[in-house]
Formats: sequence, C-alpha cells, structure tokens
Amino acid sequence: MDRYSISFIFVVLILGFMIGTVSGSLLDQIFGLSVLNQSLFGESYQLINNFYLIKRLDVKLTPAGLIGLGISIWLLYKKG
Repeated sequence: MDRYSISFIFVVLILGFMIGTVSGSLLDQIFGLSVLNQSLFGESYQLINNFYLIKRLDVKLTPAGLIGLGISIWLLYKKG
C-alpha cells in the first residue's frame, strides 16, 4: 500500500473543495438548485488581504464545497 505525502493530501483536499464549489455554482446557474450554493455562515471569510498581487481572497463555505471535500476524502481513503 502506497503512502501519500502531506502536501499531496492537502492539494487533493483543496482541489476537491474547489471542484465541489464550482459544480454547485454551475448546478445553481443551469438547473436553479440554489440549495447547493447557499452560504452556511452568512458571509464569506477573508483569507488574504493585500498579499503581493492578490488584493483580497474570500472563502465561502457552501454545501456543495463540503460534498466535494467529502468525495475527495473518500477517494483518498479508497485509493490509498
């Protein structure tokens, strides 16, 4: 059984969250499923402020993002 590095696991989890969020936004735009794109905490969390070229980076926790994160955790567990 192969062991994954911490950096690989971190990248897979971040990408899984992003893919879930983007898919939730697309489902909201195409089919009108606004349940997957609602914010869980009301407003977004400001992660970065004035960092070189990035002026502001906000993170919003949505149900679709959590679903993507759960699927990526399950895939890591199943493959590794």
